[in-house]
Amino acid sequence: MDKSVITASPRLRAALFLGAAVMLAIWGWSLVPAIENWNNPNEDGFSVLPAFYGSLSFLPLGLIALLGGISGHGKRVKRARTAIIIGLAFLALIVAFEIFSQIYNASLD
Repeated sequence: MDKSVITASPRLRAALFLGAAVMLAIWGWSLVPAIENWNNPNEDGFSVLPAFYGSLSFLPLGLIALLGGISGHGKRVKRARTAIIIGLAFLALIVAFEIFSQIYNASLD
């Protein structure tokens, strides 16, 4: 069993900080519909869904990436790399949904 300690390069740490910032920004963006419809009597509760799923996915991944960037060595860097890869997959899924939404809305006009 290899007990070598992984040390992150400055470039990897910068990538981890950038990835964490993007994921935490997306999480904050998911809170906007719930905040905008806070006291709306006609609101049906579906504005809370982005905040719910963002809190389950992007918040923990962003925090793991942030802790890996701060730590810079050990298991946290391994976990942060995995969190960045999973976050990129979620980001690709969100971008694909936004593109399909724009195409669909343009076809209705």
